[in-house]
Amino acid sequence: MNNETKNPILETNPAEAEETKKISWEPAEWVGEKKKSKKKGPIIFLALLLILAIVAFAILPVGEFLEFDKGEGTKVTVEIPQGASADKVADILLEKGVIESKFAFKLKLRFHEKGNELKYGTYNLDTAMTLSAVIDELATGHQEGKLITIPEGYSAEMIAALCEKNGICTKEEFLDVLANETFEYDFLKYIPDNDEIKYKLQGFLFPDTYEYTATTTPKDFINNMLKNYEKNVVIPDDRELAYYEILTLASVVEREAKMDDERAKIAGVFMNRLDIDMPLQACATVIYAKSEGAYDMEEVLFSDLEVQSPYNTYKNPGLPVGPICNPGKLAIEAVLNPESHSYLYYHTDEGKKDGSHIFTESYNEHSATQTYSKSGEAKN
Repeated sequence: MNNETKNPILETNPAEAEETKKISWEPAEWVGEKKKSKKKGPIIFLALLLILAIVAFAILPVGEFLEFDKGEGTKVTVEIPQGASADKVADILLEKGVIESKFAFKLKLRFHEKGNELKYGTYNLDTAMTLSAVIDELATGHQEGKLITIPEGYSAEMIAALCEKNGICTKEEFLDVLANETFEYDFLKYIPDNDEIKYKLQGFLFPDTYEYTATTTPKDFINNMLKNYEKNVVIPDDRELAYYEILTLASVVEREAKMDDERAKIAGVFMNRLDIDMPLQACATVIYAKSEGAYDMEEVLFSDLEVQSPYNTYKNPGLPVGPICNPGKLAIEAVLNPESHSYLYYHTDEGKKDGSHIFTESYNEHSATQTYSKSGEAKN
């Protein structure tokens, strides 16, 4: 061996060699991975939180808790009994459709400043109310009245029966006030002076949902309906028919039409008949006369068409002497804007069973598509 050949290990300082060994046992890449894991920790944690938030939003009633817009709602009467727990209140509200989640409601109670102030009583709420609005209302302790809905097409007699059923008054008390009490509204000047009109306020009792209390009188209730009519109905001056005639025809359309999209078409049929002095021959007028406003007849027989009444448009030309019910806004608008066509006849479409009608221009067409039962039932 060449003496000049040097052994690097032998020439290295023992202390340096030992230090070199220590350093060589900890690779650089291992150190780097350790530092990298420290950076990923918070990111993974935040990602998990985000995922949990998304899942919670999808599963839990977050939208209701945050009070997102519910859209259009409906009025409901809610009875909160004395001593009811928060859980019981939530059950009642859920059953009535005021809230969508007991959990969200009870959670909102914990954060709401009036969450511990709910009071028993009767409340008129809306299913579109936010949780905060519901809690605010229940914290007032205000004793609200109950609600009653008067459907479109109800006659004075039917409204009277409904008032009796709801404990407002007896049927006789309602009809007595309707016939004999005086009310001050400008539109009442259009009622003709005709003793054959059964109830002169018939047609003006606007269909809607009304509030009443234990102290509501028949006159109060009727006045509320008249006030609502004044608020909702506008009949322009440039009209083909007189004011009262429009209301009268609208009442016939209301009872004859079963589908909203046929109101204007049926109004057009009646306008066509009036234009040529042709009898209206509306079965609804016969039913009103025959049932004395109860509309409880399941069918109209040919013998019924002979009923003697100023409301019977089979026996009398033109319009009935007055409205046969209290029409809604859609029926009034249909008469103000009747569909333009040449139809003179219509009858129920027996094939569809949905209340729709078949419209024809001639009596021959009408007869060809008309059906009669063996019992002698007249199909309108």
